[in-house]
Amino acid sequence: MSRWMSINSLMNRYELSPVVRKFQETKKSFLPDDACLLLGVSGGPDSMALLYLLHREEIPAFIVHCNYGLRGKASDKDQKLVEEICKLWNFECVSVRLDYEKDSHNNFQNWARDRRYEVFYDLKEEFNLDIIVTAHHQDDQIETIFQRILRGSGLSSWRGIEAFDGKLFRPLLEVSKSEIMEFVQQFNIPYRIDSTNEESTYARNFLRNNWFPELNKLFPGWRENILAVRDRAEEFADLKSLIANDVVSDTRAINRSAFLALPASVQRVIFSHTAKKVIEGNSTSAKFLGKIHKLSELQTGAKLQISDDIFVIRDRETFVVVIDVPSKFLPVQISEDEVAVEKMYSFVKLKSEAFENTYTKEKLILNLDAIEFPITLRNWQDGDRFIPFGIQGSQLISSHISNKKVSALVKKSVKVIESFDGTICAVIFPPNSGVDIIGTISEVYRCTDQTKKSLIISY
Repeated sequence: MSRWMSINSLMNRYELSPVVRKFQETKKSFLPDDACLLLGVSGGPDSMALLYLLHREEIPAFIVHCNYGLRGKASDKDQKLVEEICKLWNFECVSVRLDYEKDSHNNFQNWARDRRYEVFYDLKEEFNLDIIVTAHHQDDQIETIFQRILRGSGLSSWRGIEAFDGKLFRPLLEVSKSEIMEFVQQFNIPYRIDSTNEESTYARNFLRNNWFPELNKLFPGWRENILAVRDRAEEFADLKSLIANDVVSDTRAINRSAFLALPASVQRVIFSHTAKKVIEGNSTSAKFLGKIHKLSELQTGAKLQISDDIFVIRDRETFVVVIDVPSKFLPVQISEDEVAVEKMYSFVKLKSEAFENTYTKEKLILNLDAIEFPITLRNWQDGDRFIPFGIQGSQLISSHISNKKVSALVKKSVKVIESFDGTICAVIFPPNSGVDIIGTISEVYRCTDQTKKSLIISY
């Protein structure tokens, strides 16, 4: 009888544990029932507690342990514990040895984190797993927010770590370190202590070991206040998105009038928000944000540099953030025989046909008999001129592009066909130019009643 009472008591203690309750709530909110999990386990109390929870909840997972060998035999004992417990609890486990070059200029913690996640993502792909699970807890959240504040990160980043970001799942994020330690002791979960965590060499350890104990004495409740910062940061992010929705279009082009009507401080926030969406991983510099007022002076087609290859271009009534990548299109020389068979060059399709005297916006039709082959298809250049269809005199192609209101974003991609004698036969706009015609032919190469063969240009 006493044995069954002991088992029931253990079950009740498990079900009533705040760690279990918070884990189950987070799991229910974010984790699909059929998800295949990869869990990183170091052997410390946090990851061992999470491993135990998966075991008790009968959630299968693929376990990965990374051994950096930094503590010699102690590191090997970490690995042995993880492997033995996984065997006992029927988890498939793999241990990966990672050797740190001590004379490397890399910070060890940064190096270890990068290599660890590199291993996680490689194994996730290799074994066709869905989600990586980590044992980040509430104290990690507090430390992260605190560090971001001290480093001057933007207010949006003060939201801290997400429980689930689509790739990483952190089911213990609402659980404090003290709750985890009480949990592992209550259920006799074995774990190892990494002695390097007691060293204040790294920023996170310094805060944890030196600052936080003093803050506990001087500012009771400071942890709850730091966690409440997440709510203020969330409110800020919502307001920013609300304003951005009115100023930024679906194509992520900023409406010039609406943007310039905003206070300067809000302009900086909205621009930074847009740039990060357009260019993944982009961080607009404080130096650029300090000269954002110059956008009001920007003329159509002009650009303002953000970084080495990132620019803001004014495209009439919009500002667009773009990566200014030099065109890799090289001039192509094409013979008359080659155009006998339809062929695509970049976005330009060429084909010679018998002239039928029918015209559409989707095609340009040149008098093939007037063209001197081989022709060259190339990007337009400064100084190029031609005689546009229906015009008496010649015109700079740069002026023609501006007159046709070709989007400043694709101006550099406009192509020309050049006859062997050096005259421009046609100007061809990219498909996303914002113009409803494919381009313009030269008056010199227009078809006449005597035309027998034509060169068809299309997309």
